[in-house]
Amino acid sequence: DGQTFVITGSVNHFKNRNELKAYIEDRGGKVAGSVSSNTSYLINNDATSASSKNKKAKSLNIPIITEEEF
Repeated sequence: DGQTFVITGSVNHFKNRNELKAYIEDRGGKVAGSVSSNTSYLINNDATSASSKNKKAKSLNIPIITEEEF
């Protein structure tokens, strides 16, 4: 509740990103399109990815978690 998530990469446990987004929002969370200092967690099943979102999250010390960890 009150946490902000950014979703990147493919999803495995949900049908698609929209289903994961709805799951988060139904529980009082927010989903943003880009990583910022307001982001609580970046959800990415490939935490070792060299994507720009991963790099930004690491530079801001934002935890990168997988769907399973979520």
